[in-house]
Amino acid sequence: MIKSTPNATDEWREIARGAFDAALTAGHPAKVTTHAVSDMPTPATAMIAIGKAATAMALAARQCGNLPADCPGVVVTNDENYAEIPGLECFASSHPVPDERGLKASAAVCELAQRLAAEDHLLLLVSGGGSALVPAPASGISLAEKVRLNEALLASGMDIHQMNVVRRLFSALKGGRLARLAYPAKLTQFLLSDVPGDRLESIASGPAVADPTPLAEAHELITRYRLDRFDFVARHMAAIASGDVDQPVRPGDPEMANVTSQILASNGICQQAAAESLAPRAGAALDDMPELDGDAAECGARLAQRIIAESQHRDGMFFGVSGGETIVVLGDGPTGKGGRSQELALGFALEMASAEKAPGKWLILAGGTDGRDGPTDAAGAVITSHCNLDLDAARHALLVHDAYPCLKAHGLLLQVPPTGTNLGDLVIVMASA
Repeated sequence: MIKSTPNATDEWREIARGAFDAALTAGHPAKVTTHAVSDMPTPATAMIAIGKAATAMALAARQCGNLPADCPGVVVTNDENYAEIPGLECFASSHPVPDERGLKASAAVCELAQRLAAEDHLLLLVSGGGSALVPAPASGISLAEKVRLNEALLASGMDIHQMNVVRRLFSALKGGRLARLAYPAKLTQFLLSDVPGDRLESIASGPAVADPTPLAEAHELITRYRLDRFDFVARHMAAIASGDVDQPVRPGDPEMANVTSQILASNGICQQAAAESLAPRAGAALDDMPELDGDAAECGARLAQRIIAESQHRDGMFFGVSGGETIVVLGDGPTGKGGRSQELALGFALEMASAEKAPGKWLILAGGTDGRDGPTDAAGAVITSHCNLDLDAARHALLVHDAYPCLKAHGLLLQVPPTGTNLGDLVIVMASA
């Protein structure tokens, strides 16, 4: 058991939480959207905003003065970030599993895009979560089938880029198809990146981005992860191969000539803000922290190993910041409640507890910038070397993917209000011999 010492790391928790809040502020969509829309050389004549930050981005765009008062628009976001905006069609949809509301929202997005003409200018505001919020199944695919595929992808162990390769093939909007619907109108898209490497085609599965992945590579992924066990997947792939179903827009297609893209905020910007907040109070910074990727608990263990190794030749306090997106691979058995940040934090704590040369004092904060980790009301977790964590319970929680109740029982959940944005996950680590 990691034993409790009252107030031993309370100050560290305050410092880490302050750095996390600084990261959220740096990535908040309102400020960056206001600047970007204000600088557009020509006003937009229509607006579509999709993703967890859609409401904040749309409000900022409307208030900056570079859109006509009667500019039509569609806004699609999740329940927690939903708000009515006068003059715009606003939809709440489901994330991470699509629902019927997403179909209605998708229809409104398609209808607005299709009625644009060559003299129009569409402002597209894209943020994380758009893949599920605007499901728009491809021709011949039902919503129920899209849900089954999405659940299989989330449980598959694929990284976010691989999942989006598949998603783009089964959508009527992703993979540049929204740009195809809007063509020949001009399209300017501003994006908040929640994906590693800021790859445009993976942010909300790239509704206005050409798909760079060859069909053969996508087919190999589907085969490797046995997604073709679903009859509708095999049927749809055959229809694509025969030309009966449209493929995504490809690089060099004419629709792309009318599209201008700019990333306004990213996980890297959040990391930098967190590090700047930590620097005056948390000692020396590590500049080579491992990125967050792969299995969440295993990533937590790797981060712990990095901290342990660093502590062997440091005398004072030091910190590290990392970001990205890990995965949780679910087995065939029953699973509990939790999320990737919660599992990462437990993996880190268990590795620290089992190491002979671990630093005497440490803290890990792991959280999602959207304020929600998996299907829970927590953003993640904060665990310290002096907290009261039952290690056997933690190991069992990871085994059955039931991190949330374990962390809640020990008062270790990271709780924040909905943030209005989604820029991937952050980890803050502090340590001292």
